Amino acid sequence: MNKRKLLLVFICVAMILPLVGALLYFVILKGTIAARIVYGLAKLSMLAGPIVVVITLEKNVLRFASFDWKNLLRAISLGLLTGGCIAAFMLVLYEYSALGDYVNRFAGDVRQKAEQLGFLDHYWSFGVFLAVGHSLLEEYYWRWFVFGRLRKFLKSAVSAALLGSLTFAAHHYVVLGCFFSLAGAVLLGTSVAMGGCLWCWMYNRQKTLIGCWLSHALIDMMIMYIGYRLIFT
Repeated sequence: MNKRKLLLVFICVAMILPLVGALLYFVILKGTIAARIVYGLAKLSMLAGPIVVVITLEKNVLRFASFDWKNLLRAISLGLLTGGCIAAFMLVLYEYSALGDYVNRFAGDVRQKAEQLGFLDHYWSFGVFLAVGHSLLEEYYWRWFVFGRLRKFLKSAVSAALLGSLTFAAHHYVVLGCFFSLAGAVLLGTSVAMGGCLWCWMYNRQKTLIGCWLSHALIDMMIMYIGYRLIFT
């Protein structure tokens, strides 16, 4: 198998790995120590896997690129703008729409799941980690590695963004299905896919993850705020 075909195999594995992990630790092994172990291994694979592929298969040495400060500032501005606007829109929907009423119906289920996962007593510590650290991991994995490599195989950035974003949303469908009804999981999971498309566009345009990360982090912070409202109020 030549390197190009092998790289394609790794990309396919990368696209399904988070889905398989979510099925294991949220559904099949839920509530067990094994679920936490699988969760940790899945995240470690997301961190280390792309680096191993880049160094061993692509024969590239990871290095910091020189900064284009104007592009960096534009990326930061767009990240803050998109993340802030979407987060504000989410809050409006939660406070004033039928979607907020729907989400509130599952407050007990959300609290129970938080207790099972063991972060109820340190909710905001976990929330900050999720919004800041985990969002960076996902941008690195899904935009830099998966989308960035799909661009080498697919004819257009749009095709790569759609495929990368649908697979990005796949494990979110599983996670959301553990909290909400099927219809709600599909609706909210599809919103995740739309966010993935936005961040693919930003990364393709800006060639940096900083804007995508800021946008993603602000949205995740709003999700954690809404989660706090569901669980504690």
